[in-house]
Amino acid sequence: MDKICKVIKTVFKYFIMYLSMLMPRSYNICVFGAWLGERFSDNSKQLFLEMQKHKNLRAVWITKDRETAVQIKKLGHEVYMWGTFKAVWLQLRAKYAVVSNGISDLEHTFLGRAVIINLWHGIPLKKVCYDNKYEKNWDSPVQKARDFIVNIPLGNMFYVATSKMFTEIYQSAFRVHKEQVLCLGQPRSDIFFQKEKPAPYFPGKNIILYCPTHRKEGAQKIDIAKLFDLKRLEIFLKENNYYFVVKKHFYHRNEKEELSMYPHIIDATGMELDIQKLIIETKAMVTDYSSIYIDYLLLGLPLLFYCYDYEEYLAKDREMYFNYEDVTPGFKAKNFDELLNELEIFANNGGGYAKEDRERVKNLFYCKEAQGFVSGSLVTLMENRAFGHKRLKKEA
Repeated sequence: MDKICKVIKTVFKYFIMYLSMLMPRSYNICVFGAWLGERFSDNSKQLFLEMQKHKNLRAVWITKDRETAVQIKKLGHEVYMWGTFKAVWLQLRAKYAVVSNGISDLEHTFLGRAVIINLWHGIPLKKVCYDNKYEKNWDSPVQKARDFIVNIPLGNMFYVATSKMFTEIYQSAFRVHKEQVLCLGQPRSDIFFQKEKPAPYFPGKNIILYCPTHRKEGAQKIDIAKLFDLKRLEIFLKENNYYFVVKKHFYHRNEKEELSMYPHIIDATGMELDIQKLIIETKAMVTDYSSIYIDYLLLGLPLLFYCYDYEEYLAKDREMYFNYEDVTPGFKAKNFDELLNELEIFANNGGGYAKEDRERVKNLFYCKEAQGFVSGSLVTLMENRAFGHKRLKKEA
């Protein structure tokens, strides 16, 4: 019975999706969503805020989360709750839909024939979507049928890459034509180039930020106490006047760490922090296979890599687009002793840590246009109605 109900529900969903193709859509309305409708963040957020300056475009945020809705209302911007009449109506009327993860950032049932602009949520080091063989069997008959059915109403989709190299990667990862990928950059990086810096989350503290990527979409816990010798780390931090802030991936948001005995080690995973704002106030970053380090390259600050499970990660979790050693500037620590040694070198050398290598990798991942303000250029393309296969190619 459950299977029958699921089939009926799916058929009805696709029927509405195709029906939504008949709605007249306005080029003056753009709906936004991010992270499955649960967060006000990432590239979608930055482009949404930029669009507020352009009065000829109506920017509307759609969310499942009431706290997010309250936050956006306090900023004086338009926001509606998922599933309400107003949210459904505006998604039916909007010509543009902006997402950071995928079509499930919005109620895509109502986006038939809309121009969907997927800004993505980082520059992929790891293989994603159709390139990620560990996610699912993308070439199964059921998956192919689903892709074919959905592509008719939702196939008018575009992606924004940061370099010509990633343009080719996106074509493969999302199985789209070259004309559907715009080489420009990430709107969320605009904050790095603003003259006025945001208020710090940890004022007066010298921050070393630890940002590990997720393990199996959050199914495998990241246990800080097992990965670090917390006593020795605390001693290093205290002696060198640093604080070690742990910010795990969104998928690990419900994990708790007991760090009360270590005042210089802070677990910020459960805090509602804008990661782009947070990294601006840091002195260095420690990460592993997270693409957040590629964003960090734009700041020109030291990077350290802690790859305690390198072989296992590649074998069981995710393949990569590159030889990891070639695109990670600096030493790769395989255990805590090696990491602590690298932290000591950083503490003594400061900003000079692997500086030339960082610059080389930055220019590999970013074209010239991506190393500056991006959002305004994207909004201009939307104002000029340039998101069509032929027109976008000319504009780019």
